[in-house]
Amino acid sequence: MASETPRETLLYVESYVLLTTLLIAFLTVFGSWRRRSHSLKLKYSIWASYLLCTYLINYAMGLMKSATFRNELFSVWGTFLIIFHGSADCMSAYSLEDSENRKRYNVELFVMYFWLGWLIGMHTHKLKFMIPLYLLYALSLSRTGGRAEALELACKSYGLVRNTKLVADYMEDERNKERDEADATCMKGYKYLVKGEEKARVKVQPPRYHMQLETTGDHKVITIDMIWQCEGKLLSSTGDPDGRLKYICLSYALYRLLCRRFAKYSFPESSQPKTWNFVRYGLLSKEGDDHERAFRVIELELGFLYDLFYTKYPALFAKGLPLVRNFEFIIVIIGCWVAIPTLKNYQERNGGSDVHLMTTGGHNLDALLTGVVLVAILFMEIVQFFVVSFSDWAKVQWLCHYVEKPWLRNKCMEMIIRVICHRQLLKPWDGKLGQYSLLESFSHNPSVLLYNRLTSPYIDKPRKGRKLSAHVSLPMEVKRAIIHSLKTNGKRLRNGVDSLQRNGVERLSRACKLPTQTHVIMVWHIATSLCELNLSSQVIDTGKHVNQQSESEDFIVATKLSKYCAYLVAFAPRLLPDHPYVTEFIFDHVVVEARERLKGCEKSICQKMFNLCKDDRKKRISEKMSTLGQGSETKKAERGAELAKYLLDENVDRWKILAEFWAEMMLFVAPSDDETAHAEHLAMGGEFVTHLWALLSHAGILKRDCTQDV
Repeated sequence: MASETPRETLLYVESYVLLTTLLIAFLTVFGSWRRRSHSLKLKYSIWASYLLCTYLINYAMGLMKSATFRNELFSVWGTFLIIFHGSADCMSAYSLEDSENRKRYNVELFVMYFWLGWLIGMHTHKLKFMIPLYLLYALSLSRTGGRAEALELACKSYGLVRNTKLVADYMEDERNKERDEADATCMKGYKYLVKGEEKARVKVQPPRYHMQLETTGDHKVITIDMIWQCEGKLLSSTGDPDGRLKYICLSYALYRLLCRRFAKYSFPESSQPKTWNFVRYGLLSKEGDDHERAFRVIELELGFLYDLFYTKYPALFAKGLPLVRNFEFIIVIIGCWVAIPTLKNYQERNGGSDVHLMTTGGHNLDALLTGVVLVAILFMEIVQFFVVSFSDWAKVQWLCHYVEKPWLRNKCMEMIIRVICHRQLLKPWDGKLGQYSLLESFSHNPSVLLYNRLTSPYIDKPRKGRKLSAHVSLPMEVKRAIIHSLKTNGKRLRNGVDSLQRNGVERLSRACKLPTQTHVIMVWHIATSLCELNLSSQVIDTGKHVNQQSESEDFIVATKLSKYCAYLVAFAPRLLPDHPYVTEFIFDHVVVEARERLKGCEKSICQKMFNLCKDDRKKRISEKMSTLGQGSETKKAERGAELAKYLLDENVDRWKILAEFWAEMMLFVAPSDDETAHAEHLAMGGEFVTHLWALLSHAGILKRDCTQDV
């Protein structure tokens, strides 16, 4: 540093300021799309930007402090960078560990504010210039403090357990109260808490020290039944015919209930019949498009959950509409508007030193950089103002105010609330299904150039045969099939056995009684893939008739869910019933078996697989099926081939059987006690099985051993 000239130091500082500004602007623009995108490039770019920003700010301030000359814009740049860094509402954390390690962020903030105070004191001498800087200093404290508050709220070991206890105790008290019979069609009797508890009186009652809400008189809270019973035109059958506004509040209430699973509180209402009725006769009461409504509610709910762990929205809306945030927005807009014209005539004054940089056009580069940072801040504030104002959090606040305050039920306010609530700037989820096909990917080997001993300390080496297929849009047929299976089976979760019995193929149920659930998924996945390969070969030979079969609803459900379950085995084992390492271990051995049995026959896999099970036609196949799942040493590839051969040779509706099997299987694997895994996958675009996990939780199905008939 000592050998560098003042001009070189100034150039370094300006480069780091510009780079940090661009990175934070990138986080602001693309961070909002993170929760709904499965793009690895976008995720790695966001990760790099998120990780580098803090280090670049500290390093740039270190260069400013150690500079041998004075520049009054150093303190301005440092203040702007910290304001910019703390203003990204759409992203407060990249991973759950950031929330748990919130104290590290506070230490980083302390270091940055120490350097910033030093810079303002050392490089600012005019009082009229120092006063605005300290005002901005205070503004930056508010912005970065909001992020620290968001991390505290999301911390499962601190903020989450504290803030969720009231909801947990409230639901337990509601369960113990004797009420009239609940009606899920109009939400009568469903006292799910939405908002208002911060204004209510809370009492703590020994000996269990429950937190009790006083919800009478002037201390009313907003619950779901109040939303449905609101007499305002905006929430009436004419003002909200499809119930979208009501279901926004319902999603928020369900999100608050789901937080209990992350805080390890119990679900006392899960044993009540009205909990199952809430899903069966509430969300799924309307025939035809009930699956759309149910999944739309869950999508919004998981959007709130994502915001809790990874954004500042919970902190912004903790006390209602963020009026202070809007006031700060106005101050920043006015400040930028006033400062930009001033920079046009700026001439650097640094006590006689002529250290400055000029562009080829003769413009002062210091002033130009300051202008770029101001424009970036202005752009970010405008974008975030609209994103926050039209967010689902703002919609819930407006709707709760509308229910609570009758004076808001006038045409003008109803029009404003309707405009806000009917605008969806960002989708909660992009509706993608991960796909994996063992028979297409078993021969895949990771790149030696990318995954080797040199890169192993930094990059985890993928397992062999683990090649991700392209994600597909979640078909409507899949949603419909799963909801139909849930209605048919009720709270009875089985891994496909019931669907096989309904279709008259009970003998296949032995293929559902293998040592682990991973065995079952892989055997049936192989069988489904072989049926699909066989159909593809028939399309080439026979044409139109088989082609229509390949476009049927049952075919779409069976193939998409088969590949999705295999994708979970290969890429998300923590979301499945078996121990994650057991799942990985079994998957590796299935790949080895497939490589041994199918070596050199990539183009004739179907015929080779059928030859493995010794084709003696129907009688021999039936004999083999009688031993399937009873300790036979038959390899999983052979078992899958036997199963496929039976489905192809017998006179059965194979695609209907497979579609109903996989729909039932998805519901069976959805319950989970690993809430952290679901939260982590929300940050990576979300998984369809997480939607089912949340839906079943609200139906009172918390474990897959829940076998009572309904």
